[in-house]
Amino acid sequence: MKLIKNSSTASILQDLILEGKKILMKKPEGNYFIQIRFNHFDIDGTRKWRIIIDGTEFQVAEIIINIPCKTESEFYEDFNAYNHHIVTNATNKVVFEKLVAYLN
Repeated sequence: MKLIKNSSTASILQDLILEGKKILMKKPEGNYFIQIRFNHFDIDGTRKWRIIIDGTEFQVAEIIINIPCKTESEFYEDFNAYNHHIVTNATNKVVFEKLVAYLN
């Protein structure tokens, strides 16, 4: 899956997340595929976690997970290494508020 980091919509949403605004993302049909990864490049604690929702990445300080999830490892040939993340596809709604992502 190719990550989208800098689309204008994703960039605007990321700015609102960092401002602490409340944002509801709701998929009209089906569920989101969500991957969660630790962000090694966080410098101030506001972007500790990378949450990738249907291929679009957002960064938050904390994630509250109240749905089934599992761990997954994926091999990346470009880096000749594995990347490990937490995944779920059990929700069609994600709420961001005060740098926290809520998966319910």
